[in-house]
Amino acid sequence: MRMIEYIHAVTLAPRANLFRLLGDEDRLRLLALCAEEELTVGELASLLGESQPQVTKKSQPLREVGLLSARRDGTRTLLKSFVAADPVIDAALEEGRALCSKDGSLARIASIVAQREELSRRFFDEAMPTGEPAPIQDNELLGWLPLLAPLLPRRVLAIDVGTGEGTLLPLLSPLYDRVVAVDRSPARLARCGARIAAMGLSNVRLREGDVEDPGLAEDIAQRGGADLVVMARVLHHAARPQDGITAATRLLRDGGHLVVVDYLPHDDEAMREQGDVWLGFEPQKLRGWLEEAGLEIIAIHPLVSPQRPALQLAVGKKLLRH
Repeated sequence: MRMIEYIHAVTLAPRANLFRLLGDEDRLRLLALCAEEELTVGELASLLGESQPQVTKKSQPLREVGLLSARRDGTRTLLKSFVAADPVIDAALEEGRALCSKDGSLARIASIVAQREELSRRFFDEAMPTGEPAPIQDNELLGWLPLLAPLLPRRVLAIDVGTGEGTLLPLLSPLYDRVVAVDRSPARLARCGARIAAMGLSNVRLREGDVEDPGLAEDIAQRGGADLVVMARVLHHAARPQDGITAATRLLRDGGHLVVVDYLPHDDEAMREQGDVWLGFEPQKLRGWLEEAGLEIIAIHPLVSPQRPALQLAVGKKLLRH
């Protein structure tokens, strides 16, 4: 439900009905938790010590008046509070936060959200087969060439976040003076190292870690910022993709570009078995995250590719500071 629809619904709701609705402590807790973070029904059940059907039942009245918005991600439902400037709702949120602070559920949100990446970390930490790196097919490389068209004016430093086994490095290495390949999986970095050694990509440096690591941001800042940051099929593994975009933007110099390649929305639940937290992203949601990070949108388009699920490309430019 859009914000304007929510405000309209609450404005027209009889005040007595609103008082009755918000007079229930369980609903106050739900409202407060979902105001802090968009949470799945399963995550809310863990926080509140209840079953998922109970959470669904208790959240339904809040959804009906627009105080909670529901979003589907495959078979999961996520809930988020939408609150207007209303003294009754403000008081309800304050009371809900107090209740959640007392029972500890408010403090547990961060750890619950972090658990989204647990399967992804296990999947990518598994030992990779030994032997020579797998060859990269020419048609796979050609599929990435459109990413680079608007990004060539300044070619000093590029960062490949979530480099995996280094698929993009043969493209980036000849175009940039220096390339930093970042991945949090030691096993995949080892495979990547073998690949770049075999190809003689001497200007590529490997770094174990995450885009949000403070040490990476400090290192890149000392170099004047990156001209290009690429996040190819990374965000769907992130607990909070918007945080990854914000962290990647901090790595850019003014006028630098962030390129995101990720899935369009799909319903292939089997992909969660390989660590996918999210089943793709609506282009409008991706646009919103880029804009919130301070990026000018250059392009957001589907990628024409046999890849399934279908991919999309988003390019943002970091605005110049005056």
